[in-house]
Amino acid sequence: MQVENQKNGKSLYNAIETDKGVLLFSKTKEGRKLFHDYLGLFMDNLYNPRCNNTYFNIHRVESGDPALREKCDIALKFPDRHLPLKIPVGEECFTGMDVLKESVEVMVSGWEPTPRQIQWITDPYEGVHIPICGDTFDISTLQEIAAGVSYNRLLLSGTMRRFSYEKEFLELAKKTDQCMDATEAGNLRGKAKALAAELLERDFPDIRKVAEAPVKEKIPSEYGESDYLKKDGDGCYNAIEIYKGVLLFSRTREGKESFQKTLETYLDNFYNPACENICFNLHYIECDSNALKGMSDLALKFPMAQQREFPISPGFFLDKNVLKYSLQEAKFSWTPNPDSINKLQNHWLDNAFLPIRGDTYNISILQEIATGKDLYLSNLAMHGIGGFKYNNDFKELADTALSYSGHIHQYKVTGAIQEKAAELLKRDFPLIRREERPFVKNKIPVVQTPPQKKKSMGL
Repeated sequence: MQVENQKNGKSLYNAIETDKGVLLFSKTKEGRKLFHDYLGLFMDNLYNPRCNNTYFNIHRVESGDPALREKCDIALKFPDRHLPLKIPVGEECFTGMDVLKESVEVMVSGWEPTPRQIQWITDPYEGVHIPICGDTFDISTLQEIAAGVSYNRLLLSGTMRRFSYEKEFLELAKKTDQCMDATEAGNLRGKAKALAAELLERDFPDIRKVAEAPVKEKIPSEYGESDYLKKDGDGCYNAIEIYKGVLLFSRTREGKESFQKTLETYLDNFYNPACENICFNLHYIECDSNALKGMSDLALKFPMAQQREFPISPGFFLDKNVLKYSLQEAKFSWTPNPDSINKLQNHWLDNAFLPIRGDTYNISILQEIATGKDLYLSNLAMHGIGGFKYNNDFKELADTALSYSGHIHQYKVTGAIQEKAAELLKRDFPLIRREERPFVKNKIPVVQTPPQKKKSMGL
C-alpha cells in the first residue's frame, strides 16, 4: 500500500460514522477506493431492511495517533473475511466513536429511506461523489413518480437509462407530451402514478420503511414563554434554524451551554457581512429518535471540526425536515437594523434575555441615534447607556441638548449628535452588513392606442 498523506505531521483519514460505530479509511489510493466503495455499498442498500442505521455522517480526520493506522482499512487487511463488501457490514470493521474527537470536517445526514434524504446526502459533500444506482435509484424514482413527480422530460431526453423501468414509462411520457387535452393528460399522469405504485408493490415488497416518530401537537404559546421549556433530558432539543438548515442541541446541561454559546456567536455577528442569513428562528423540539440523538450537540462531539470560525461550517446543519417535530418556534427577521435587534433583545428564553452586546449592541444604538429614531438624551447626559462603548463621545453634547430643552438651539445640538453617530459608524464600522433593497424595475411606458373596429363578415 502507498504511504499515507501527511498534513502538519498528522495522518489524514476519511471516516463513515453510523450508530453502529465508525469505519476508518486511510488517504492512500487503496484506502480512498475502499471509502468510495463503502459509500456506494451504503447507498445501494438504503432500502435494505438489514441496513438499519439511523444516521450516516461523513468525516475527515487528522491525527498523529499511530494506533489509528491499525483501525483503518480493515476490509483490506482481512480480505478473506470482508471482501467483496456486503451488508450487514462485519462488526470487526467498525471502531469506536473516540476516533472522531479529531474530526476536522463533518457532513451530517439522517438515514431515512426517502428520495428527499437521498438528495440531502448526495448534494453537499465536496470532493466525494456518492453514487446512486441499482435498487436505490429505481426505488426512489418509482416513489417519486407514485407521489406525482413528473419524470417525463428526463425520460424523453434520454437521461434515464440507469432507470430499470425506462421502457415502461417512456411510452406514457410520449403520449403525455403530445396530448393537447387537459383531462386526458391528467388520466395519463394518473396511469404513471398507478404503474409506479404497482411496480413498487410487485418488485420491492420488503423495502425498509421510514421509521416515523410520532409528531406531537404544537404548544400554543411562543417559544421561550412556556414551562414546557423547562423539560430536559432525552428526546428534548433546542434548535436554531437559518436558511442553510438546522443546528440541533440536546436539553442536557452541556447541550444547553452549547446552544447558548452558538446563540451568542450569531448575535455577536449580526452585522458581520459574512453572516448572510435571511431568517433566524428558534425551536423547541420533542422527539424520541436515535437519529436526532446522533445528530445533536455536534460542536461538543467533534471539537476539532470547523465550528469556532464564523460562519459555522455547513456540515453541522441538518435537513429542515427535522422541524416537523418542533412544538414551539420564535421567528426573527435577520434584517440588519435596530428594529430587528430590539425584537431579539426583548425575547425571553430560559429565564434570561437573548444576549445582545459588543459590536451588535453598539452599532444598533449608533444607528438609532444617527437616524434620530432615539437620541437617548437623558441616558447619555446622566449615567450613560449600559454597555454602550461611546457614552463619553456623546455626554457633553447630550448635556447641552438638555440645557437647551424647548429652545430652537436644541435642534442644532441634536443634529450634531446625529452627525456624531453617523461619523462613528463610518469610522469604526465601515464594512457592516447592509439591508438589501429589493430591485424595482422601471415600468415600461404604456402607449394608448385607439380601439380597432371589429372586422365584418365580408372582410
